[in-house]
Amino acid sequence: MELITAIRGRRTILDFKSEKVNKALLLKLFNNAAYAPNHHMKEPWKIKIYEDDARSVFGEKIVDSYIRLGLLKTSNEEKLMRARQSYDRFFTSIPHHVLFYIDKEDDGGYVDEENFAAVCAFIQNFQLLAWEKGIGTMWTAKKTLLDEVFIRDIGLLPEKHKLIAVVQVGYPNKVPKAKERTPVEGKIDWINTEEIR
Repeated sequence: MELITAIRGRRTILDFKSEKVNKALLLKLFNNAAYAPNHHMKEPWKIKIYEDDARSVFGEKIVDSYIRLGLLKTSNEEKLMRARQSYDRFFTSIPHHVLFYIDKEDDGGYVDEENFAAVCAFIQNFQLLAWEKGIGTMWTAKKTLLDEVFIRDIGLLPEKHKLIAVVQVGYPNKVPKAKERTPVEGKIDWINTEEIR
């Protein structure tokens, strides 16, 4: 697949097949994605992969966070139980949930921002490499990633770790249609020497 085809053809997948991606293939994709730009060759990305029974447990912790943060509002126990069941079906319908995070170096300062950007480049590399192999992804980032209780619930420390994203991974059951992008010409200011004197 040509790079331009992968970039323009990749889609966010919402509907996945139940088939798991082979572990060796996932490792190959991650190892190739590691050629993302990163300052001083720090390679700051760290990864947790939730699959099999761990998907339900991970999903429960996310729903608990949604409730704490007010993203899931209901005082009715029956509705809450149905919502939990619905979320559990969602989490267990996707073969792999991949959490990306970094070790904090300067408590949210420039170095952490630089490392955050490097992990985003790593994730995009992974998404494109996965797409080339017929594997779909869905990049998610919600307030849960800032929830200190959630961070502890998954075995990390909010004072030491920063969560970047959760990417759902698996073979697509359905591929959405393309959505056109806004031409970039309207977002560029061309600056010449005369304008900055």
